[in-house]
Amino acid sequence: MLFKKILLATDFSQCAEQLWNCAGELRELGAKELVAVHVAPLTGGRLSDHAKEKLDQHLAELKDLGFEVRSLVRTGPAAQEIRDVAEEEDVDLVLLGAKGENRIREFFLGSTARDLIRICDKPVLVEKFKMLEDEQECAAVCTRKFRRVLLPLDFSEDSLRIYELVRDKLAPWVDEAVLAHIVDQGSSKKVVEKMKNEAQDRLAALRLNLADAGVETEIRIRTGIPSKYLAQIAEEDAVTLVMMPTRGAGNVTELLLGSTAENVARHSSRPVMLFPVKK
Repeated sequence: MLFKKILLATDFSQCAEQLWNCAGELRELGAKELVAVHVAPLTGGRLSDHAKEKLDQHLAELKDLGFEVRSLVRTGPAAQEIRDVAEEEDVDLVLLGAKGENRIREFFLGSTARDLIRICDKPVLVEKFKMLEDEQECAAVCTRKFRRVLLPLDFSEDSLRIYELVRDKLAPWVDEAVLAHIVDQGSSKKVVEKMKNEAQDRLAALRLNLADAGVETEIRIRTGIPSKYLAQIAEEDAVTLVMMPTRGAGNVTELLLGSTAENVARHSSRPVMLFPVKK
């Protein structure tokens, strides 16, 4: 499995407690080692001791699943500390949660997840949660994360690298894939149609390659702001995971609003796995 060593970051919030179940799912996919980290607001003392006790309680359960486990409590700016631990431990994936739905059914990314996406050089899986009807409990939006994946493709090297990862490494765990391309709405109608036709041809070729790997694939092409339509496609197609790079080929409108990846992670109701761009 590609993600053998996982870093799970938790703030012990109600929804973050569900992350342990997600870690168990990754174990079924071949993950072997898990490091759990909590970033405490104060240095040392009873608060840090209590945090480590809580981490170790959860890790005992994961150890029973076959994980090699270790817990860490750090202090400082949360995103920076999580990034530093990810580098020090040389993990393959960072797992953390976005806040769940509130009363007006809006998803919140949270400052820690947002900042981590911007600075982390490791893949980051942002789990999404929904509040149950009584708003007293959280539940993960999706299980079997790789069952139906959305692959946004702008045909940049980094987006194609993720496509190849699914085709060559993850295909045994992927039942279905949705290949999506968003055409810039700033071009003339004639140019837009030409770009859509070209994208259709390229995506059709990629679909055939995935079919050879045993993955059923559908194609979605839209015109407009990438993050808006990617989040919409993720919902309409009921995907279990969005996999995309932190930066793509670029879109003028999107640049004014922030990166496509960050906006998708913020607005999508589905879990999002973000990969750092190749340097």
